[in-house]
Amino acid sequence: MRTSTTALLFLASALGCDDELSVGIGEADDVAQRCPATDFSGGLSNTSRIGDHKLSNLAKTRREPAANDTADVRIEGGTIEHFGSLVGITELDVEADGELKLKLGTFGWIGGTAVKGATFYVDIDPLDGAPTFGAELKIADAWCSPGAYDPTMTICRYELVTNVVPKDPGRYPESEKVAGYHHICPNEDEGGALGADYKFSSVLSPNVSLFSSSKLGPYITDTPGIFINGCINGAVSKGQFQLNAFYDPTAHRGLQVSQRTAMLRAWMAWFEDEPRTVPGRHISMQDPLNDLFDWTSDPSWEIEAGYGASGARCRGGAPATGVHRNYSDPVIGLPGWETLPTCDTGNYTGSGAVLGVKVPGDS
Repeated sequence: MRTSTTALLFLASALGCDDELSVGIGEADDVAQRCPATDFSGGLSNTSRIGDHKLSNLAKTRREPAANDTADVRIEGGTIEHFGSLVGITELDVEADGELKLKLGTFGWIGGTAVKGATFYVDIDPLDGAPTFGAELKIADAWCSPGAYDPTMTICRYELVTNVVPKDPGRYPESEKVAGYHHICPNEDEGGALGADYKFSSVLSPNVSLFSSSKLGPYITDTPGIFINGCINGAVSKGQFQLNAFYDPTAHRGLQVSQRTAMLRAWMAWFEDEPRTVPGRHISMQDPLNDLFDWTSDPSWEIEAGYGASGARCRGGAPATGVHRNYSDPVIGLPGWETLPTCDTGNYTGSGAVLGVKVPGDS
């Protein structure tokens, strides 16, 4: 269903580390790979950027500012070549399944891969008082294909680039498709698991915003008219791209509101105010509330934890040999872990945990 607004654009960001590799997509043994939590400033990593600024959220309505962690961002306009002519984008929409739609005045709406080549003009207003500056965001490529977990639906992803030179051009390199423009998603290929067409791409999540702070950590909140652009190798996009589960509970395969931040923090193994992951560790997710997706049935896999909006709420395994990571001995030096109740599939809701995670038994 379209909820179009006057104006244009989109963009936003990714969050969290947790690179992933899916195995057996659409089957009972779906698993994904985590990566190290390399950025502890509020928990943001593998995040899209324009210049020095993390870009998480953007409004659908032109000239309406969207709050981000370090700057407000607003869309001033946009253009695209349509049947040989450069035309203005008068409205935009991000549908429930993350598909971007653009209205080209009297030419009507376009969507799917037809949005490739669109350029959006945005103003970045730093919160530290630095001067506002303009930037271009261009859709260098777009793909739409059957969902990985549910092939009856279509998932679109987009490769976004900017004309602003990044602080770290090695991590945000120049595009090979559009000269003079840099990728806004980081150069992470998940240890070779992501091909060139995937590692810089992202998915869109409508009517939510992404934030992170040293006090609250990373979280996703309900925000009508705002959408998130989540890089494929960032934790915020994991559920949508790999499990085809959306943050909007009214959408097809939508998560409950209580599962939004829980999903994010489960991908990050979030506990006691920081993410705790190591490279190459695989996880398998379960949704006990909606039964939208189920974890592996392999008996050698163990429950790591059940997750709620604050992070891990119950743990798997004995207190002295827990499987939570980022430590050689996961429980030693992990305050509070041994006091969590032991998880089983019957106590998620009662403990406040709304998502479950399993890990290989030899973790």
